[in-house]
Amino acid sequence: MTEDIKQEQKEFLKEQLWSSTIGAATSRAGNIYKVGTTGEDKKSFKKALHEFVTEMIQNHYEATTLDEPTHLKNIKELKEYTTRFGFVNFRFGHAQKVLNLYLKYLWCLGLVQEPPHFPVDRLIQQKMKIKNPTNWTKNMEEDDYIKVIEEARILATRENFKSIAALELSFYNNL
Repeated sequence: MTEDIKQEQKEFLKEQLWSSTIGAATSRAGNIYKVGTTGEDKKSFKKALHEFVTEMIQNHYEATTLDEPTHLKNIKELKEYTTRFGFVNFRFGHAQKVLNLYLKYLWCLGLVQEPPHFPVDRLIQQKMKIKNPTNWTKNMEEDDYIKVIEEARILATRENFKSIAALELSFYNNL
């Protein structure tokens, strides 16, 4: 019975974190849905997206820290997956935020290995003192994202952090 409860607790937390992830990835983005999208369509999109991301995490992130090229491929794959839903306008910035934020939450709970990157948004770019931060909800593409990641590597080395995920976590906690 105790093991069942622990699993139920994990599932509850994962559901709550997923809800927070979706909210954070879409709340500042304006409306990601085309006009006329029904509540049922939105619900089915979020459910399908959750299943897709959960499977991706199980296959790639639970046992090891993934290499950067595969992580970037996964972000692009996630963005591409959303195009199946003709009523959704999901950009690269949304995809990186969803995957990276959910991984960050799961990592902080010890449910996955340390993620290779972190959720890139305006706050972290400002904390990193990046001049002219990219608007991740409107025009962040892979090249913009990689520039932030490269800047984070330089900063992590200079500030003696073992990883860019650890750097971002510290910065976020000290905003």
